[in-house]
Amino acid sequence: MIYTVGHEESYTRYFEEQGRPLKLGKGGEENYPGGAVWKTEIAARNHCPDGYQVYGVMADWETDTEPSQDGDWHNLLFNSELVQLDTLQVK
Repeated sequence: MIYTVGHEESYTRYFEEQGRPLKLGKGGEENYPGGAVWKTEIAARNHCPDGYQVYGVMADWETDTEPSQDGDWHNLLFNSELVQLDTLQVK
C-alpha cells in the first residue's frame, strides 16, 4: 500500500456513494500526470493541509508510480483502489 492526500469531505462522499472509489492514474483527462502519492503515510501526512486526510492506495510504489516533475511525490500510473485509514490516528 502507498498513500495519498484527499479533500476529506469529498473523499468521505466518494466512499459513501461508490463504496470502493479509485484514485485516478495517469491519462484520462488531457495530460493528467496521475494522482500524487507517497511511499509512506508519514510522508503523505507532511503534505496534508487542514480539511484534508491521508488515504491508502492499493498500488505498488515500484511498479505503479513514477517520479513527479512537480514535487517530491510520485504520480500514480493506473487507477487504483482507495482505502480509508484508521480515523483515530493523529495527524
